[in-house]
Amino acid sequence: MKILIAINQARVLYDFKRELVAALLERGDEVLLSFEDDFRADYFRQTSARVIPTPIDPRGLNPLRDLKLCAFYRELLEREQPDVVLTFTVKPNVYFGAICAKARVPYCVTISGLGGPMNGSAPLRIATTLLYRRGLREAERVFVQNASIADRVLRDRIATRDQLVLVPGSGVDLERFQPLPYPTEEKETKLLFIGRLMRDKGIAELVECARRIRTHRPDVVFQVVGAAERGCPEDVMTRDAADYGIIEYLGYQEDVRPFIEKASAVILPSYHEGMSNVLLEAAASARPVLASIVPGCVETFDEGRSGLGFPPKSADALAATVARFLAIPREEREKMGLRGREKVAKHSSRADVVETYLSEI
Repeated sequence: MKILIAINQARVLYDFKRELVAALLERGDEVLLSFEDDFRADYFRQTSARVIPTPIDPRGLNPLRDLKLCAFYRELLEREQPDVVLTFTVKPNVYFGAICAKARVPYCVTISGLGGPMNGSAPLRIATTLLYRRGLREAERVFVQNASIADRVLRDRIATRDQLVLVPGSGVDLERFQPLPYPTEEKETKLLFIGRLMRDKGIAELVECARRIRTHRPDVVFQVVGAAERGCPEDVMTRDAADYGIIEYLGYQEDVRPFIEKASAVILPSYHEGMSNVLLEAAASARPVLASIVPGCVETFDEGRSGLGFPPKSADALAATVARFLAIPREEREKMGLRGREKVAKHSSRADVVETYLSEI
């Protein structure tokens, strides 16, 4: 079978779906990969998959660039004649989906989250909804990563119930993310944020929380791991906070496990998620999580048992939750982490997610 995968960036495919690519190649499929040619593209070039650099601006709103992207997708589909197209992320979903529908090429769409455009201003939300309806109308399957997304998709008539397949996010590699010994906390307590530097990840709230906590608990260290997101100014805020000693900024890291190992908890004050891989990986590593009470986060922990939740967009709530966590004895925090590992091992294996995709394809 000839399968074409379209996604915005190679790094997104690497982070969340490289095991699916490997499984398709292993079973003998011819796999074509369409994405922006970033630093992760070389990983896929070392496989037998064929990489197709694509002129996509993931967050851009320039209509002329998007028209060129549609023309690129149309020519690519006509040239390659794939048996199935798999699309991930917004622009491939809505643009390539519509092109596949018109050409009557079977395609499957994954909605990992209804982020900025679907939660933005009314005109942007309406326009995005209409694009989604057009792009997904003929999809064979629409994979969604939490029940809230499924409800929204049905309510907005983006897809039908027969199209939907619910999966627990991208799942977590339980072999790679093993339970790690809990830190001793003899000199300091490290709290770790992992994610893109952008407004919707709650960077502003995290910096303000760190400023407040460290005024009376200088032994608590807030670490930030993540790359700047194109078009987002939060990297400046992050670097400024690091310069003032409010946080430690560690930049993008290919392997986050050494940082999780030294952390007492992982924090994610996100405004919305599909299913947070950061929290799944933290829990799989036996770390408690402190996370926003939003779909895509709340599924990854049990309140008070393996993590603590707080309302999004509130530095007050985040700081109060961090203070509550710090008051928990170290031995109980360690047990929280182990309970988190047990939860994700039971419900969120990446191998199970890959098997679901393979069976549906």
